[in-house]
Amino acid sequence: MTNDKTITLLDIHLEIDSIIIGERFKGGTFRPCQETIPSSTIKGALKHYFNVEVPAVGFFEEGTYKFNELTYSIRDRFFNISKLPITTTYLGPKEDIHGKIKARVYIPYRKGTDLKDKLDGTEFRMGALKSKGFGKSKVVKVEKIECGIEQGFLKVKLFEKEAEGFGIEPLSPLYGYLFKPDNFSIGGRYERALFPNSLVRSPNVLLKEVTYYDE
Repeated sequence: MTNDKTITLLDIHLEIDSIIIGERFKGGTFRPCQETIPSSTIKGALKHYFNVEVPAVGFFEEGTYKFNELTYSIRDRFFNISKLPITTTYLGPKEDIHGKIKARVYIPYRKGTDLKDKLDGTEFRMGALKSKGFGKSKVVKVEKIECGIEQGFLKVKLFEKEAEGFGIEPLSPLYGYLFKPDNFSIGGRYERALFPNSLVRSPNVLLKEVTYYDE
């Protein structure tokens, strides 16, 4: 089954040293790291470093990263003591990939914007523990691409309200929640989001597998 519908996206290629995009958790001392770049994470980074507020979502390219573990203590500044140590997983590059994780970020293309010129060749940080050196990301390429719309299983996490902007139509969605900071990055709220393995109609670059009901 094929579809002649397409959507224009900006395809942003990143090279990353190491990164932590942790799952939010309450209690416990172990924090897993995600293998995708939620829209909440990349949107926050683009807004903070470039003053750009646009829908965006991404993922790490398979075969370019591996999992490692880091144990650290959170310090209570008021009492000047360290709390229980937390072990977090993080993504580091595979040794045979020239020391970089490869990632892709996608933004719906809008005529009249200068995002390509604004982002190409720049560096920024995203994710957790940036003060410890994690999350350094370099934009190595930005290109405009035409993507076909196909049916399959989603491989990214993005806010439900932004799905339409990517041409995504949920068919059998799996929902979760992503944290959306307020305009001052002081507080915020959780908003419903489409999660990986949702059955959708979507740009094919955001699918982990193309499939149809009648197969």
